[in-house]
Amino acid sequence: MAKRLTSARAIVLETLEVGEKHLTTQEVYERAKTHLPSLNISTVYRALDYLAEQGLISVSDLGRGTPVYQAISEGLHHHLVCQECGAVFYLDHAQVKTFFEHISKENDFKISTNHLVLFGICKRCRAAS
Repeated sequence: MAKRLTSARAIVLETLEVGEKHLTTQEVYERAKTHLPSLNISTVYRALDYLAEQGLISVSDLGRGTPVYQAISEGLHHHLVCQECGAVFYLDHAQVKTFFEHISKENDFKISTNHLVLFGICKRCRAAS
């Protein structure tokens, strides 16, 4: 039996769709609670797990010390994260699609990740050092 999108899950998803990109669990909780005051943090954790399992949100490590979440409604994209200044740059999925296909084919491996994050040093930080 498929689980349904409960009011808490719907509020959490809506929070990710209309809010800033890349919210932590705590940020999702604080914003969602304004719409659903009875919401508790454990419900947010469960909702985020469910939404990720359903492919509705992505979970990433952008070097903030905690996972961040984002709605996938805008389509798949990936990130470059500067380890010096923390800037996050977006990569369109088309830029890495061939890489994913090649890795999958060469290794007879079905890739299930929907998000690639690469860490490095941005042009501005390299120029400053």
